[in-house]
Amino acid sequence: MSRIHWLDVHPSSKGEALREALIKWGHQIIPSPGQGSLVLVANQPDPQLIPEEGTEILWWVKQAEPEAVSAVLNLRPGWVLLQDRPLVAAREALLHLRQRDMGSEGWLRQMMHLASLDELLRLVLDRATRISGARGGAIWLRKDEVFFQRAGDGSFPEAPLRRQEAEDLVQQGEAFLLAPSEQLGILRLADPKESPERFLQGFDDMEPLLLNAWHLEESRALSFKDDLTVAQNRRCLEAELPQAVRIAATKAEPLALLFLDVDDLKSVNTSHGHPVGSLLLESVASTAQRLCRAHDRLYRYGGDEFCILMPGTTAYGARKVGERLLQLIRDQPLDLGADHLPLSLSAGVAAFPQHANGAGHLIEQADRALLRAKSQGKGRVVVVD
Repeated sequence: MSRIHWLDVHPSSKGEALREALIKWGHQIIPSPGQGSLVLVANQPDPQLIPEEGTEILWWVKQAEPEAVSAVLNLRPGWVLLQDRPLVAAREALLHLRQRDMGSEGWLRQMMHLASLDELLRLVLDRATRISGARGGAIWLRKDEVFFQRAGDGSFPEAPLRRQEAEDLVQQGEAFLLAPSEQLGILRLADPKESPERFLQGFDDMEPLLLNAWHLEESRALSFKDDLTVAQNRRCLEAELPQAVRIAATKAEPLALLFLDVDDLKSVNTSHGHPVGSLLLESVASTAQRLCRAHDRLYRYGGDEFCILMPGTTAYGARKVGERLLQLIRDQPLDLGADHLPLSLSAGVAAFPQHANGAGHLIEQADRALLRAKSQGKGRVVVVD
């Protein structure tokens, strides 16, 4: 008789039906979390519901959004099933979990199509490290003739590798090529205790999914670029902000959004023409981009609006960045040859979770703060109440 731990966060009739079925199939139900397989009954998957114990989790839920599925499965191996599925599906999922099935029928395949490229890379690295017994590792992805580290735990320096350097590491057996047909990237393991052959053999099912995510990211990068400035566009923000909020919630870190508006752009277009207005926007975007840190993201939200997404930053920190940017803009009037055009920005700041409970709410709050800055005389930074 196999033991299954049971955690009933949101009791339901279908949760009780599954428990009775598991008992009927010969399982011993332990009504508390513990080491081994855990069935977690809830309304939806939520990282905050994951207990400290439980080697793998079968989520038996009423509903599940792709983002929520990715979030919980990225933190703990498991399987997410809706409660309207046949009970036998849960029985099969538990079997695969116990066998750590990583193939086309396993938990990894179930969630991979929901995950981003970075989430997939973390899963690949975690599995390779665990199977090989290594103390850590890292993955570099190819961009033209250079490989850049995209996933790692500090075991290796983050310095980029030129193609020849990466190929030499592979030849010397110090790295393993991922998706050789397209040279997607390389995997390095720190002090592996076993050969990675088991991992590489099981990689066949994962390779096309990684390549698809990689190609999708490349194509989206082109469609997410603003045509005029160095910034990303609004479509990119709407795609990336929910993920950034999810990561911030998982890490219990703040996330700030700084909304910027070019003051009196309409009058500039009227007085000097739209080409000058375009130069003004390019100048603002270029200055803002230079001020951004490596992990910040600059977006052009609308005609004269930009925003900066700042992970790990409080509202106070974002306000200081905004004040510095406004000063830089004031100190750098636009050179028109015979004349210099003074520039001015207004800014609004909001932060998650201090001011907002989600991505859409965060945009609303930052925009509200921006409107206050405009109404109070422009050329200033306002933090939402």
